[in-house]
Order: sequence, then C-alpha cells, then structure tokens
Amino acid sequence: MWWRPFSGVIPTGRIVRVGSRESRLALVQTEIVIRLLKDRRPELEFEVVKIKTQGDKLLDVNLSDAGGKGVFVKEIEEALLAGSIDLAVHSMKDVPYELPEGLCIAAVTEREDPRDVLISRDKRRLLNLRPGARIGTSSLRRSVQLKALRPDLDIVPVRGNVPTRIRKMDDLELDGLVLAAAGIKRLGLEELIAEYFPPEVIVPAVGQGALAVEARKDDDILELAGLVSHKATEVAVRAERSFMRALGGSCRVPLGAFARVEGTVVTLVGMVEKNGSVCKGTMSGKLKEAEEIGLRLAERLGDSSDR
Repeated sequence: MWWRPFSGVIPTGRIVRVGSRESRLALVQTEIVIRLLKDRRPELEFEVVKIKTQGDKLLDVNLSDAGGKGVFVKEIEEALLAGSIDLAVHSMKDVPYELPEGLCIAAVTEREDPRDVLISRDKRRLLNLRPGARIGTSSLRRSVQLKALRPDLDIVPVRGNVPTRIRKMDDLELDGLVLAAAGIKRLGLEELIAEYFPPEVIVPAVGQGALAVEARKDDDILELAGLVSHKATEVAVRAERSFMRALGGSCRVPLGAFARVEGTVVTLVGMVEKNGSVCKGTMSGKLKEAEEIGLRLAERLGDSSDR
C-alpha cells in the first residue's frame, strides 16, 4: 500500500525516530531523508536509530539462500510495528512488494542515478576486460545480463557493504565489480567508476536509486513523510514494482525494471530470465496506467520466456 495523508498534527518539539541499517551507505541515505524532512518541518527534531538486519549478518550467504529481499528490512519493520521507531528509511530496491499488515510506503524520494556501473582495474570497460575476466556480484539479475554480454566472464559472488566489496577486489583477484551508481555516488566514490551501463543494456533492479520511507498506516507521521515524496519517481516505481509482483519477484528470480516519466507518459523497460534466456521489452502509457503497464509488460515477457 502506498502512502495516504493523515489528518493528525505532529506537535512541535517531538523527536521523530528514524530507523536505519548500520552501514555507512544506509546512514548517508537516512540523513538525506532527514534533511528533506527538516527543510519542510525545521522545528522538528530527528533521531537516527541504528538496526542490524539479517542481511547484514549473513555476509557469506547469497541473498537467494538467506531469504530474499526482506532480509534487509525485516528487523526494521518489526521496530516500526513495535513503536520503537516512527519512520524507516530503506533502499527502495530492498523492499519486498508485500508489506507487513499495518505498514505502508509513506514516501519515495527523488531518484539518484538508477544505472549499474563497473569498477575495474585501470578503469577498463566491460568489453575491454581480458578473456575470462572475474567479475564480482551476488546479484542474479546482474549475473545473467553480464553473461549475455560476455559469456566468457567468470562471475564471483561478493557480499558486504560497498567499501567492503571494493576492498575484496584484491583479496578475490577480481578484474571488476558491478554495483549501483546511486550508492557509489552517495558515498563520494564516483571517481572509481569505469563504465556506466545504460538501463536498456543492464536493466536495473526495481526501485534502484530511490529511497523508500516506510511508516505505520494509522500514524500522524504519514503527512510529514508524504511531503518528501517525488511524484515522478513514485509513478515510475509503481510501474516497476507492479512488474516485479506479476513475475513473482524475489532474489531467486533474475528480473529488473526501470521506468522513465516524461511529461504525461511513463515508459517501462523490463527484463526477466527464464529457461536460460534473457528476455527484455519496453512498454509506454499514461501516468495513471503505471501499474497496468507493469502488469502487461510482465505478461508479455513471461509468455515469451516460456517459448
């Protein structure tokens, strides 16, 4: 369920507790949301509550084996339901389609760069890497698309936060890593990027680059959170998440989706892998049809991937 305004009034002087994962990137993203909220309600005070999630603990296990997308949000959502925090900030790509009863997405912030990027030795581009180059990623979505571009690549599972994965390049003798541009930019590491992959070449994860603000449905905080929602990004993410839901999206299903909003039109590019083939497609329509576009494109690609 998406956000809806609530008529409650947040009293001046209230301390709004914001739940976040403990990683450097997560804390940077949480501070981004807090700054947006402070710009609109400068009289309010905010406190960051750090929460370790299952995904942060199981660093030697692939996400598909650890429980999928929810491993990065479950403990934070439990704190939200228990009332120990008022809001939660997540990377939108980490949020499962189905939310716990009583919670909703209160806002989606303006998107940072949605693309995937390559970090490599000597800043070599993907097509210039040596034959059999070792590329680090634990994303099935990235793996299947990389192999479609370069079947000779040796895909090496790499987990951990962004700085940890970058440090592992030497330990694992990697030629490169594929990561989200948004995280690299938010951490001020943009100079490491060797190549940006257009969304049509490597389709991003659903919601990549956007931040989700989660809240309790019946809380007076909803109206505050809604102030920082970015309409175009919200519409785009609706289309992407509808596509994900229709294809049973999880870390076990290699899929991606990215939507652009231009004027009154939303255009969605989607990707799903089935039976060893990467199937991609594009569909456009009116903004009010965003979720329907996601469903229709998923149906088309799901049918084509079964042939």
